[in-house]
Amino acid sequence: MKTNKPLFFLLLSICFSTNIFSQYYYYNDDYYDNDIVVEVGAGIGAMNSVTDVGGGDTEKRHYINEIRRSNFKVSNSIYAGLMYQNFLGARLEATWGNVQSADNQVKGISGNQISIAARNLNFRSSILEIALVTELHPLMLLNYKEAPPLLSPYLTAGVGWFSFNPQTLYKGRWIDLKPLHTEGQGFPEYPTMHEYSLSAVNIPAGFGVRYEVSSLFNLRLEYVHRFLFTDYLDDASSKKYINPAAFAKNLSPIQAAYARALHNPSTSGKVPARRGNPNNNDSYMAFSFKIGLVLGRERVH
Repeated sequence: MKTNKPLFFLLLSICFSTNIFSQYYYYNDDYYDNDIVVEVGAGIGAMNSVTDVGGGDTEKRHYINEIRRSNFKVSNSIYAGLMYQNFLGARLEATWGNVQSADNQVKGISGNQISIAARNLNFRSSILEIALVTELHPLMLLNYKEAPPLLSPYLTAGVGWFSFNPQTLYKGRWIDLKPLHTEGQGFPEYPTMHEYSLSAVNIPAGFGVRYEVSSLFNLRLEYVHRFLFTDYLDDASSKKYINPAAFAKNLSPIQAAYARALHNPSTSGKVPARRGNPNNNDSYMAFSFKIGLVLGRERVH
């Protein structure tokens, strides 16, 4: 047994050394690449939404034509993540921005478009999101352990948490809508109308392209859509308008006065046919341009 010990330790050393060496491969003439590298970065972009309020100047809606260009607002993000062999990554990302829309933006001559404009709802909401997302670079599957291409398209998806706070513009002031219970949420007269939370889980999914500037920096252009599990990003969901007398029974006099004015601000003076559409949840999305710093590549000595 004693004569076998040196051989055992020699084989163990070779296996260990091989495993360590296999973690590195050439990125370029100046750097080795590690199987796993760290990337930290920041981004700036534009955020928008699709909700029950506003929409496109069209009778038939197909997502793209519901996103009004005039409603894009600046968004920002920071992130930190890991990338495995340049094709599979995961990152923790914080994104913040604003979304907004208004019925009076809708122009058209159809009955539906005229009805939306006359309904006259408007909203804005701040967004703060924290998400854990993965990304897959399919081109790298064809170039295993080779330097990443200058341009690498990728798919991204994950799970996130976000907060929001719908407000409406009324006589030059932005008024918080949730405390007004505009659709009778939580009122005993409307037991099926439950109060909504100002934070929720979402599902971000999208695509992007990464450009390798150098061994230390890369640039990204991304489009990510957020699937939501709430229809109250804009505070509008129910088809029917409640009896405004319920506001005085359940709210303070000041809140009741605001609620009566804001639950139905129709320009026609009538009760519109529908306040919202509970069959479709709201959503928001963002284009973003990002710059990342890559850590973990070793300089060739």
